[in-house]
Amino acid sequence: MVAAEFNDLEHDLLENIEIKNLLNSLDEGAFVIDKADNLVFYNNTAPLILKTDMEEFLNKNIRLIHYFENLFQEQVIPTHIKDLASGYKISNICKIDGSSHYFENEKIELYGGSGEIKGTLYLVRDITKEIRLELSLSNEIKLDSLSGLYNSRFFYEEIEKEVSRCSRYGYDLSILFIDINNFKFFNDALGHKAGDEVIRLTGESLKNAVRKNVDSAYRYGGDEFTVILPNTPAKRSTIVANRILSNFQNAFKEKLKTLISDGAHDLNFDNFILDGGKSKKIGLSIGVAGYQIGKPADVLVKEADIAMYKAKKDEEVQICIYEED
Repeated sequence: MVAAEFNDLEHDLLENIEIKNLLNSLDEGAFVIDKADNLVFYNNTAPLILKTDMEEFLNKNIRLIHYFENLFQEQVIPTHIKDLASGYKISNICKIDGSSHYFENEKIELYGGSGEIKGTLYLVRDITKEIRLELSLSNEIKLDSLSGLYNSRFFYEEIEKEVSRCSRYGYDLSILFIDINNFKFFNDALGHKAGDEVIRLTGESLKNAVRKNVDSAYRYGGDEFTVILPNTPAKRSTIVANRILSNFQNAFKEKLKTLISDGAHDLNFDNFILDGGKSKKIGLSIGVAGYQIGKPADVLVKEADIAMYKAKKDEEVQICIYEED
C-alpha cells in the first residue's frame, strides 16, 4: 500500500479491487483520507473497532469522527500505561461505550504519480484487551493480597523514583513507617484469622487516609507498613498520619465486636485485656522522615524506621518525626 500511486485518490482506490480486498482483509481498521482530510474509504473492520456507523462520514472531514477528533488533540498517556513492559505504542485513548479504549495508530502517506502526497492511510488497532490484561498482571506482581496495598518490592522501586525526582527538581517528599503495636500478642490471643483481619483493616485505614493518585501505601512486611507522600514536607505529613490513626482506631473498635464472641475478653480499645490480668494496648506507631537534598532513599527509609521505634517506646506519642541528634 505504501508503494501504491494514485492520480485521483478516490476513483483509483475504489476501482482497484486488489487494494480494496487487501484492506478489507485486515484485522485492524483502515481509513483513507484525501488532501482535504475528507474520508474517502474505510474497510469492513473500521465500524466494528470504533463501534460507529461510518457511512454517514464518507466524503466528510475525518475530525467529525470522535476517534480522530480525539487523536488529533494533544494527549498525555499515563506513565503507568506508557511504561508497560510489553512496549505497546499507545497513540490514542478514546472513550467508546463509556469506557476507555487503547489504540495503536499507524499513519501512511499515499503518493500520486509525480510524487506529490494525494492522501493518507490510517491503520487503527484496538489493543484494549492486551493493555487491561497486562495492567492486571502488573498489579498482581505489585500487590500484597492480604492488605490490598502495594508490596515492599514495589515500595523500593517507587521510593527510588521519588527521591531521584526530588533530587532533580527540589520537591518535598515524606515517608511514613507504621507498625501495629502488640500485633503478635493480639495474633497469639485470638488466632491468625483475627490477625489477618487486622492487617486488612490497617490496609483500608491507610488507603482511606492518603490522596488518591498522589500518595501510595505499602505493606512493608508482617505488621509493618509504609506510605510515600510526594510534594509533602515532614510536618505536613502528620495530617495524613493522624487520619490513619483515626481510621484505624474507629475501625478496630468495631472489628473487635465481631472478632470476640466468647465473652472472654474485655472490649476496651485503649487496653485490650486478656484473662490473667495481662494488658496490652493495640494501636499504631508512626515514624515520619522528610527528604533532604543528597539523602539516599535507603537512608530516608531508615530514618522513618528510627522515628517509628521512638514513637513505639512512648505509648502517649503515636507519631514521631525524625530529627538528627
